Order: sequence, then structure tokens, then C-alpha cells
Amino acid sequence: MTIRTALVTGTAQGIGLAIAQELSKRDHQVIGVDVKPHKDDAIELALVADLGEIDECLRVVAEGGQVDILVNNAAVIIQKPVEEFGMDDFDRTIAVNLRAPFLLSRELVPAMASRGWGRIINISSIGARLGGVADSAVYAATKAGLISFAKNFARNFGPSGVTANAVAPGGIRTPMSAAIFARDPSFEPAITEQIPLRRIADPSEVASVVAFLASDAGGYINGATIDVNGGWLMT
Repeated sequence: MTIRTALVTGTAQGIGLAIAQELSKRDHQVIGVDVKPHKDDAIELALVADLGEIDECLRVVAEGGQVDILVNNAAVIIQKPVEEFGMDDFDRTIAVNLRAPFLLSRELVPAMASRGWGRIINISSIGARLGGVADSAVYAATKAGLISFAKNFARNFGPSGVTANAVAPGGIRTPMSAAIFARDPSFEPAITEQIPLRRIADPSEVASVVAFLASDAGGYINGATIDVNGGWLMT
């Protein structure tokens, strides 16, 4: 097996941590990035950075070195009714969820292309398909943007051996979803009722899909969005 280096953002918890662990199990070297200090045996190099800042994104690129697999997972969600959603909230959501993935991809993909192999995997959301749930209009818009970015990079860099795809989770048990469920206890059963599998998923079930897309076996999947939602939304 070829040992490759993966840079995964948002690795302190939830889906990002599960992805780091799964890639490490498959013998990849993992660089983890999060705004919080974090440590896990799966993460060889843990970088603390606020990806909402342009300079911090560029520092991550500089300190990360050669990267073969980029997983854009880090995100913020600010839940407010649209009439209460301020411009600072808007700018922060766009900066972390959309601008940072673009900057990291833009900076890392040329070297991937020069080596003839690379993977960009954007973690989107079922919200990109539905337009957002639970007062998350701007969050959902950024997640839809990640799908568009994946398609554009897939088309432009596919000829150089770099694939770009999106994964759209829905109904995953993470700290982010736990906070939403805690604010409204009726929300979890309401969602579960809409999922044919009648359960909320573990982050590892998203991580296994990401790991496949990052592998040689997933090399002919390009520009796709893989839904991991138990059938909540079928596309």
C-alpha cells in the first residue's frame, strides 16, 4: 500500500476525528487541523488554526508540507432565524465553511497535479440538498457551494490525476448535532422518523466513505456527491 499524507480539517471531534482515525488505520499519515488544541494517536501532526483567517489557512499549507489528500471538513453553524442573522455571522460562516476550503484546495492542488495523483474531498451536508433545516440557511448555502467547488476542481484537475468529490452527510451523531438536539428535544425523533433506517449514524459511517474516495479503488469517482443519510433524501 502506498503511504500518502492526508490533511483533514476539523479533527478535534465528530466527523473530522473519525475521518482522521479511518485514514490512519489505512496507513495514511494524517495532518489534523482545528481551532481547538487536539491530540489523537491517529493524528501525526496536529495544527491549531482558525481557518476563518486567510493567513491561518496559508500557514497550514506551509506547515503541512506535501499533501496528497485534502479533506475539507471544518465548519461552523450559527443557528439564528434569518431576520436575526447578522453580517458578522454571515462573514464568519462563509469564511470558515467556504473560503477556507477554496484556499486550501487552490494552494494544494497544483502540487498534486504535478505529481499526477491527488484527492480533494469536501464534506457537504444534506442541508445543501434541502436548503437547510433548523435555521441554517447560510450554513446550507456554504455546503451547497462545496458541491460546486468539487465539480469545478474535478473538471479542471481530473486530467492531471486529481479527483474532487463531495460527501453529504445527514443525521450523524456529532457534537454539532447533539447541540441542535439539546436545544429542541423534538428534533431528533422528527428526523429519525424521516430516515428509512430509523436511526442516527455514527461518524465512522461517513469516514469509511471518505476513505474509499481517498483510495486508489475510488479513483474513477470524480465530481460526484455521495449522500450518507440513511435514505433521508434519495437523489
